[in-house]
Amino acid sequence: MRCFKDVYFWRQSLILIGDSVHSAGTGLMLSLSSVLNPALLSNSTDIRATPEEVSWISASLGFAGLVGLIFLPPFFQHYGRKTIHIGLNCLLSIGFLCFFFSNSITGLFLGKFIQGIDMGGVTITIFIIAEYSHPKRRGYFMTIKKASVSLGSLLCHSLYFSWTWRQIALIALVPYTISTVMILFWPESPAYLAMKGKYKECEKSHVWLFGNSQKSIKDLDELITAQMERRNKRPKTPTEMVKRILRKFARKDFMKPTLIVALLTLMVDASGRYYMILYIIEIVVKITGDTSTAVYCSIAADIFTMIALIFQGFVIKQMPRRKILLYFGVISTVLTYTLSFMIYLQSKYKIGANLLWLTPSLIVFNSFMGFVGVIPTAFTVIGEIYPLEHKGTGSFAAGALFTGFYAITVKCIPKIIDKLGVGGMFAIFATCLLVCVIGLYFTLIETKDRTLQDIEDEIKGIKRTNEQCFMNAT
Repeated sequence: MRCFKDVYFWRQSLILIGDSVHSAGTGLMLSLSSVLNPALLSNSTDIRATPEEVSWISASLGFAGLVGLIFLPPFFQHYGRKTIHIGLNCLLSIGFLCFFFSNSITGLFLGKFIQGIDMGGVTITIFIIAEYSHPKRRGYFMTIKKASVSLGSLLCHSLYFSWTWRQIALIALVPYTISTVMILFWPESPAYLAMKGKYKECEKSHVWLFGNSQKSIKDLDELITAQMERRNKRPKTPTEMVKRILRKFARKDFMKPTLIVALLTLMVDASGRYYMILYIIEIVVKITGDTSTAVYCSIAADIFTMIALIFQGFVIKQMPRRKILLYFGVISTVLTYTLSFMIYLQSKYKIGANLLWLTPSLIVFNSFMGFVGVIPTAFTVIGEIYPLEHKGTGSFAAGALFTGFYAITVKCIPKIIDKLGVGGMFAIFATCLLVCVIGLYFTLIETKDRTLQDIEDEIKGIKRTNEQCFMNAT
């Protein structure tokens, strides 16, 4: 309870709440397809669409993210964390307004495309929480952020029975408005200010967020020292700048985090982070043949996700990040293979076919275990792993991986289910999880309770002494 008397906890919580309200809106945005798609296919709304058009509307969210990758990462690095976050809120709000006023498939594509641009900066908000939070709070802060996405998803699925997709799109404007107002009261990120050479402002922001204890001052000195060293090595001409950017993509301290991020992103997708939001109703209908059961199953999945994230808050405080990802990765792999085998037995040999609740319950339990371990921890590590100088190109690379995997997953799931069935789909995801667990075993470093500068130094192979930090900072 000591943290509740800590003024710096509440200051960091101001950042967390502003971002988490944004994340709740993101949950509404991601889940809207689960309400919109059935309406379009059943002709229960004034807009009609074919299954192919519906799949492209959902997938366009990911493909449009590639457009956002062109300008969001540079914007993030040049104009600061507050400005980019407000810009993301505006983009998503405009997308929802397009949905509300849309009366054609073209309008729906436009709304999804605008929101998809925001998907190109999906890792930006993760980086922001990582920069603004204390190392010991970073893990459960990220868990709360993920819980907010699930809260938005739960709200969307719960409104399925009584609200239309247009009404849900309108209510989704509320969290982005609240988030924008709260962001106006944030200080700028100390990491960003140090990167820009604004050391006095950096010190002021750092002390406001983290205090002036001996440990906090040491962390501030390390941050400023590292950025002074980087700025002293800056290229002098545009030609040198281009060469440096191109060389950056081949550097170990960029390539290793990018490989880790690729494995973590694929792991998140294969664990059900997005197909559970978008296709849970359709998947359960395929298994049980009952729409009502499917809708209740989607609501149960959202509720258990919230419960899982409460457990995850304790798990991430007690266990090292690496151990969580490997242990729970193995559990998710086994559960997903089990699901595939059960569905195969039911469809081929009618074993357990009369137990309609069994497979949906295992799907929900598999999602529960994913949210207890793999999914929030993966996002936490993604926010920690890139060195500060690579945050721009890192958000580009992570965004490209995220939007690419997301678009492929969303577009291909209906085709995989048609060709291989739901059991085949789970077999593919289980194999992806297995590959990720093996890859992370050999590449992932431990990041728990470490400053971002400490993690950066290990990635770069730098051992920094206290005397070095003091001399450079003074």
